[in-house]
Amino acid sequence: MSLSSVSNAAHGGDLPRLGVAMIGHAFMGRAHGNAWRQANHFFDLPYAIVPAVVVGRHAQRAAEAAAKLGFQHATTDLDAVLADPSIHVVDVATPNDSHFAIAMAALKAKKHVLCEKPLAMSLQQAKAMAAQAKKSKVRVGLWHNYRRAPATALAARMIRRGDLGDVRQVRAVYLQDWLADGSVPASWRTDRKLCGSGAHGDLNAHLVDLTRALTGLEFDAVCGVQQTFTKERPDGAGGKAKVDVDDAFCFLAKFKGGAIGTYEATRVAPGRKNHNCIEISGAKGSLRWNLERMNELEFFSFADGRDTQGFRTVMVMDGVHPYAANWWPDGHIVGYEHTFVHHVVDFVRALHDGSPFAPDFDDGVAVQAVLDAALASAKSGKWVKVPK
Repeated sequence: MSLSSVSNAAHGGDLPRLGVAMIGHAFMGRAHGNAWRQANHFFDLPYAIVPAVVVGRHAQRAAEAAAKLGFQHATTDLDAVLADPSIHVVDVATPNDSHFAIAMAALKAKKHVLCEKPLAMSLQQAKAMAAQAKKSKVRVGLWHNYRRAPATALAARMIRRGDLGDVRQVRAVYLQDWLADGSVPASWRTDRKLCGSGAHGDLNAHLVDLTRALTGLEFDAVCGVQQTFTKERPDGAGGKAKVDVDDAFCFLAKFKGGAIGTYEATRVAPGRKNHNCIEISGAKGSLRWNLERMNELEFFSFADGRDTQGFRTVMVMDGVHPYAANWWPDGHIVGYEHTFVHHVVDFVRALHDGSPFAPDFDDGVAVQAVLDAALASAKSGKWVKVPK
């Protein structure tokens, strides 16, 4: 059965169809697939999203994923998908080493592309992807979904309107513990050829993007240090696999304009499951957000009376807050999965009206430049300028 023959009559009444092909179907595929299914149900969109096809390396597993994730079809033939005029968006939800080849093929086929982070394995690859997107005149985006929690979107709004004054310092950590136990098996995330780096590219990439999204600051120079605590892990076949990526990576940052920052990413911090936390200090106040309490934004302002000053917690889940009005009554929380839905919503609207969408591949280039500079610094032991 050809992709173009698959019925999409169940999706969206008289709205024009937006056919989506998702490449990959594991952890991120589940998150992305849910977002494509839910967006039309909770937001008024100019297109009816059609989750059309899942593309995988193994036919049976791809078919099982398509059925489970609500896609109409599955295939192992990426070329056929890219040749299908009913597919408008390609969602790249695969391991890092395949982003470049898949995204470049989709861009050359004039498909819009949403790609998992980090964008590429190197700054050179990232630049080529951004250049091809412009050449093909298609829309592209990067799945840095933490920009689109209601609380982080509010934080960005507050900083833009001057609630904190000039930003002076950023303190950001992303702490997990799933590799703290040395008996945890090796995977593609512990193999440099497949992932590029460990906690650095996996977690610091989010912190770098979130910093840029919230503050508008650009990185000028970085100084990094990294460590691999477990050098070998079980390979799943009774042997051992070498671990050649970082378990933990920390770096200092200087920003253009004079602000400074500290960054820490680790996957070996016992007790920390998904502690993605950023604190931003300005001349007039500070704010702090932690993914593990994602509906809360802590805020301090010198504008408060001296006898009532202190950090206060804003519960970002009312109709006046970004995205929240489309979900539940005031005070009812949203979760991790909703950030992906918001990402889809904004991307689909941008496709329709030509409005800006961020992060795009240029943002991916900017993040990759910081990651690569920090890796070079950790190797040399010196401060490294971030390329423009």
